[in-house]
Amino acid sequence: MRLDQIKKDGQFRVTKVNSENDSVARLMAMGLLPGQEIRLTHEAPLGDPIAVAFQGCHMSLRLEDAAEVEVEQI
Repeated sequence: MRLDQIKKDGQFRVTKVNSENDSVARLMAMGLLPGQEIRLTHEAPLGDPIAVAFQGCHMSLRLEDAAEVEVEQI
């Protein structure tokens, strides 16, 4: 599943990241790499953007960028 499809009550692990997307490449530089655990912490009222937490960081992502990250539930 993709990061833009996850629900708030769950733990996920990054399985694949599209590094060709410039925004996602910046996330990778911050530590969002395959194997990293991630969770959804907040959704904007209309669903975009979302906030995620990983490796002690909290970050907001547009759904367009979140769709470039594949995750699995753990």
